[in-house]
Amino acid sequence: MILLSPVKTLTLSSPSHKHRHSHLSAASGLVQVGNWLYVVADDENHLGLFARDGDGHGELIPLFSGDLPLELEERKAAKPDLEVLTLIPASKKYPNGALLALGSGSKEARHKGAILSFNDQGELDDAEIIDLALLYHELKEEIGKINIEGAVIIDKDIILFQRGNKKNKLNATIRFPLKQFYQYTLTKDKKSKHKLDAIIRPYDLGEIAGVPLCFTDATTLPDGTIIFTAAAENTSDAYLDGQCMGSIVGVITSQSDLHSTIAIDKIIKAEGVEAQVVNNKIHLLLVTDADDATAPAQVYTAELSGYPF
Repeated sequence: MILLSPVKTLTLSSPSHKHRHSHLSAASGLVQVGNWLYVVADDENHLGLFARDGDGHGELIPLFSGDLPLELEERKAAKPDLEVLTLIPASKKYPNGALLALGSGSKEARHKGAILSFNDQGELDDAEIIDLALLYHELKEEIGKINIEGAVIIDKDIILFQRGNKKNKLNATIRFPLKQFYQYTLTKDKKSKHKLDAIIRPYDLGEIAGVPLCFTDATTLPDGTIIFTAAAENTSDAYLDGQCMGSIVGVITSQSDLHSTIAIDKIIKAEGVEAQVVNNKIHLLLVTDADDATAPAQVYTAELSGYPF
């Protein structure tokens, strides 16, 4: 069992609206760069920036223009549902790297994302909005209803993580060239696309109290090993929330095989994960979503031993 230790509560110096709480509540993706934590929340139009250590408040970085409705159901219908945050390594296209945020695709309003490049000073440039509609249409043709909850970049490929539920139990990775991702989302000529060259691999992650465990996020280690989180949420719909029965951390090898799943000692919905290797141990950071706007998201730390797997 994985033992969690609290690191910090994701409080904000200023909320996204004067009538919103001064914290992130529905944290859904996590990336650490140096001493900074970048966090997306599925009910905001912003990216959160927090110091890794200390009790200081975080700041919000705007991704999309405009304000979301304040009323719960209206906000749920209008939100971009950002469930993915991953690091794009330095490349010719992004010399200092970039952050990639993606909507889940579970509704039409959730078919957009953003890329934020790092500049020479290590700061983020303004968000470049990307249109995911064509890409997600192709994915629906392949797997049916989609709910993208995580992404990693390995070599020249991007791997998306499809989250299932009690009704649609498909948990799967969707691997295809990063070049195609850019073609589908950044190129203006939408008629010149080739068919998505995707490898789809389903996974059975087990269950808790009869509720299937389903992907919530993923990150990679230097050797291509994938560390993921999954939660058992008692819902049969990609749109509706349900009671969380617990979460796990799992390992997928560089050969795409499911190596192991380990239960978390607290009943939390782990929605974001970051991992670093130190002395053959994997140091984890996890961020939570309480599905309650009044409850701040929490960051925990934990360790996995036995590396390399």
